[in-house]
Amino acid sequence: MDPLGFASSLIAILQIAAKVTQFIKDAKQGATERTKLRDEMRNVVCLLEMIKDRVDDWDASDDDALRPASIKSLAAPDGPLSMFKATLEEIAAKLAPQDTLRRLARPVVWPFDKKEIDELLRRLERLKAYFNLVLQNDLVALAKTSNTLLCEIGKQVETLDTARRDDDAEKILTWISPISFRVKQADVFEGVEPGTGQWLLQHDTFLKWLEGEVDLLWCPGIPGAGKTKLASLIIDHLEQTVPSNGTRTFAYIYCEYQQRNSQTPLVLVSSLLEQVLRRGNFSPLPQELNTLYKLCTKHDTRPTLAQLTKLFRAVCSSYTTIHVVLDALDECADSDDSAPAFVAAVRALGPNIRLLCTSRFFTAFEGYFQDAQTLEITAHSDDIRTFLESRLQLEGSNRSRIAKHVRADPALKEEIIKAIVEESRGMFLLVALHFESLSRKISRKDVRSSLNTLPKTLDSTYDQAMERIRSQGEEDVEIAETLIFWILCAKRPLKLLEIQQMYATQALLDDDSDEPSLEDDDIPEGDILTGVCGGLVVVDSESRVCRLVHYTAQEYFQRNDQGRITTTKFAMSKISIMYLRLDNFSRGFAETDEEMADRLEKYPFLEYGGRYWGSDINNDDVADVMWPEIKKFLSNAIAVAVANQVWSLPQHRFGQWSQDVPRSVPALVLAASFDMPDILARLVFEEHNLEGKGTDGETPLIRAARLGLSENVSKLLQLGAVVNAIDVAGESALLRATESGQVAAMRVLVSGGADISLKMEGGWTILMSAVLSGNLEAVKILVEAGADSSLQTAWGDSALSIATWRGQEAIATYLADKGSVLPANPAGRRASLIAAKKGLTALVRRLTADYEAVARRGLHRQGARPQGELEMLAESDAEIPAADTENTGESELQSQNWGQALDGLDYTRGFLRRYDLAEQLGRGYSAELYACKNKVTGLTYSAKRFKFAGATRTTGESIWSEVEALKELRHENIVRMIEFCLSDTMDLAFLVLELVPGGELFNYIVANQKLSELSTYKIFQQLLSTLEWLHKNGWVHRDIKPENILLVSGQDSDLRIKLVDFGLCKKLVDGSGSGIKLTSTLCGTPSYVAPEVISLDSRQRLYGTGVDIWSAGVVLYICLCGFPPFSDELTSEKFPYTLSDQIRKGKFDYPSPYWNSVCDAAIDLIDSMLVVNSAKRFTASQCLAHVWMNPMHKATSDADIPCCEIVDRNFLPNPVAAQITEQGLTQEPEEVVEESVVAPGARVENSSQSLSKP
Repeated sequence: MDPLGFASSLIAILQIAAKVTQFIKDAKQGATERTKLRDEMRNVVCLLEMIKDRVDDWDASDDDALRPASIKSLAAPDGPLSMFKATLEEIAAKLAPQDTLRRLARPVVWPFDKKEIDELLRRLERLKAYFNLVLQNDLVALAKTSNTLLCEIGKQVETLDTARRDDDAEKILTWISPISFRVKQADVFEGVEPGTGQWLLQHDTFLKWLEGEVDLLWCPGIPGAGKTKLASLIIDHLEQTVPSNGTRTFAYIYCEYQQRNSQTPLVLVSSLLEQVLRRGNFSPLPQELNTLYKLCTKHDTRPTLAQLTKLFRAVCSSYTTIHVVLDALDECADSDDSAPAFVAAVRALGPNIRLLCTSRFFTAFEGYFQDAQTLEITAHSDDIRTFLESRLQLEGSNRSRIAKHVRADPALKEEIIKAIVEESRGMFLLVALHFESLSRKISRKDVRSSLNTLPKTLDSTYDQAMERIRSQGEEDVEIAETLIFWILCAKRPLKLLEIQQMYATQALLDDDSDEPSLEDDDIPEGDILTGVCGGLVVVDSESRVCRLVHYTAQEYFQRNDQGRITTTKFAMSKISIMYLRLDNFSRGFAETDEEMADRLEKYPFLEYGGRYWGSDINNDDVADVMWPEIKKFLSNAIAVAVANQVWSLPQHRFGQWSQDVPRSVPALVLAASFDMPDILARLVFEEHNLEGKGTDGETPLIRAARLGLSENVSKLLQLGAVVNAIDVAGESALLRATESGQVAAMRVLVSGGADISLKMEGGWTILMSAVLSGNLEAVKILVEAGADSSLQTAWGDSALSIATWRGQEAIATYLADKGSVLPANPAGRRASLIAAKKGLTALVRRLTADYEAVARRGLHRQGARPQGELEMLAESDAEIPAADTENTGESELQSQNWGQALDGLDYTRGFLRRYDLAEQLGRGYSAELYACKNKVTGLTYSAKRFKFAGATRTTGESIWSEVEALKELRHENIVRMIEFCLSDTMDLAFLVLELVPGGELFNYIVANQKLSELSTYKIFQQLLSTLEWLHKNGWVHRDIKPENILLVSGQDSDLRIKLVDFGLCKKLVDGSGSGIKLTSTLCGTPSYVAPEVISLDSRQRLYGTGVDIWSAGVVLYICLCGFPPFSDELTSEKFPYTLSDQIRKGKFDYPSPYWNSVCDAAIDLIDSMLVVNSAKRFTASQCLAHVWMNPMHKATSDADIPCCEIVDRNFLPNPVAAQITEQGLTQEPEEVVEESVVAPGARVENSSQSLSKP
């Protein structure tokens, strides 16, 4: 670029810089930061002007002339000038003034926080350094530094741009907390007089808290002592001293009396979390937060306090200290007891919390804080003097009077300070009010006279303030009282522009035109309105919120002016209705987010009017007076559409925030949103449709019920509203009232005939919604009205299981008292486990079996011989004539020759001549296991020895079955048969098998008490693969248990297995091609046997390969906790189920603490295997495809397998929970047709063989 062209570009940038500098100068607040930024900006501009001068005087022959290379480096597309221009534009975007209404809506207040200012200053400093090098013509230095410098600046710009583009993270942070205290901090700290409060920051007790030595510091003080301002000073001190990337962090809360209903413990804790996340610059956001956000937004819920506490601990565990400042604790709750409870909740966020609380003195607080460090807040005389000296030097519109008095008579200054200090009584509020009173005196004599009569109490001070107000002109008096009571009666804090527009709208009330309009000229100046209020109204400089000077002022007016409060509420309703009718909103429904944002920015009172226009029209007298205005308003379709859209707006502005609202909502539905039954009746008589609805399907009755407006509900039912009408989601008025725990409306609806049996998709009931609301009274209303608490959702939850897993102990106890029991399914079991993890031990013990004795005893051996009830069942079966039986009776066996019994088997004789028996390895019901050695080869095997003497026919058949099975079954995880051999005397039989030296899985479990998930996974990968192979080849094992699973080595590093003991194994297919052949033989080991095997009616006892999956599920349960799910030891008066009852009904639990550490996916696999209905039970193939069996676990260390990203199905609070995705939980398996289903032409065995094995 030539020098002249470059000069033109430079001039344009200097012009922009001049404008930006003026913007900075005109902005309010942030005096120190504004000065720094303005000075640095002027330094850069000065250098650029010098460069411009050098360019203007450019002469190529001049040695001091700028080199072309220097000019070129400046003018490059991404060079320093472009970056400086981008920086100017960035500042201008936040500070530039807009049109009149926008300027009124958002005065030019300081929009930058300290971090942003520091970044801008660093960027300007680097640009300044570069421009200096240009002026010095130091091309070498430029060459060395330009790339580094510009790259660094570019990265900073890119970082800021990236932060702005990170909408997803910002959306989550905004979602996690609906409130922010940053503006409040800026407003309060703006009013802190520099130099005050140093006594607090230097106090030993405070310093110990700051260093983390004191974990709870209570700073009480009398009303008006300056507690909030000192709290802001502490917060600013933390901002200055605690680095954002260190091991310490901080957060703060400002409690406000007017906001106490919205500042719930949940909301305040969420704000603490949001502040810590922002200060910590977490990038990316913690995965736990992302998961919680996705879960809650998917199901339209908010996080619970327990979830936030858990998340806070996880996020903040890396910090050594977290300072929390909680101001005005006494204003955060309606009762003295709930405030200490909130303090306890904050302290429960973690051991690294260091909490500082300010509050008034309260007896209840003194009891709670008796063991805490205490530091009383009071107005120190030095601080008062500093404050007054500063004020006496100010030149303001009114205070200039007293400043002039002091200049004329310097001795007056000390008189004023001395008198106010003496009468301050430890209250900064009195100091401020006294000074406000003195600042209006017109003579020094009046000042001195007032010093002798300063009020000594707050009430007398407020009385005097009102006297000053009422001494003004009549119009000013009306303005002041109107503003004071508007602020006092408002449903939420009002901003100054809202009050200005309210005042302008009030003047339109007498306008009879159908299209009233609000113009710029109608709006009074804010300073005029607030200037006549005698110092009782304060405007926060950053938020522009108008408030009374202190909460004690609000208490003063509430005690003394109830009549004026009533008339003010009435007047505000009229103003709101008139505002909604303004022609300024003639376009009606805002069709885009941009249009709605623009509307709310220009007309901020629209949101207040739309939300609260009918809030105080709740008695007949008011309704009579207001009816004409209401009728005119609700007859205006455009006004109704505008009001409805604003009324429906969400709290947070995300994509389509203004469009995701119902449309075409009738006037009667909008009116039903407010407690005004008389108005509803009048509207119906005016022929408004009683069943009219908008696009959401809400009728007036459903809207009123949802909001808990019981008198509206009663009136609408009297007028003939359909009590069971439903909206587009299929929800009735009773369901909507129940969801939000609106018990008064519920009672009216139930007595009015509402259907309590209404079911939603997935079987969700109204009673379940009542449980979900957490309102015990709502649950009682429905139960007493006949609601069925035993009903279950499609995924198995009942009202009791929902109450249990949500930790609603009172509701769960009530339902149990009424006869409810937990479902015997995965949902019921998971509910008890979750409740136990939450510490609800007593509730879980009441609702579930007591596993303590079973857990203490651990795993014990069981044979396949019938025991107890199963033995009686086997005897009962034996009495039933069988058309096709497998045996001819036990007594007949003794007369038969063993050779004949084993006819058809390939066997050899002379075992003892060919093998040496070694040590005994084990003993079973009818056989003993030995090690043996082949005398010829020297190879070692195991030998299963059977004695024929006294043996039953069952023993013979078991031997025959096992030998035949092992001849056919060849698999790497099935023990290999070497040969079957008899003794020479034919009285002993030996089944020679490969030796598996690692021993039984049973012993391995007992030795380790339980197995890790990784070890269990390794074992089950082999076991399930083996069962899959067996079942595909038509075989069923029928006796899967830890004793029949052998380990090859027994070493943790080598968990190869061999499946043994095929004495009960049976082939369910034959060579005839007739398909699957089911069996009904009662066999297996009692604690492992499947429910279909022990059906009470043997004629109904049909089963197939599914019995192996059930038994494997029991083994999986044992591996992970060390004891069985079913046991006779569980039977008690509270749990009156025998072992067979438990199995048939599938009644088992995951008792805490034994299951607390087990991955949810493992539990889900067990639930899918231990399904009573064999048609819905997983197959081996489905088990292998389950998420817990994912091959990724092979690479996991020998520690427990970490849980994959799993969503607990029981956490999901609505019918959508039936659809669980691949993230970890499998959906309840659909019906699966497997081998156990009778196929056409299948032959069914009906054997009554007793339960036994070798």
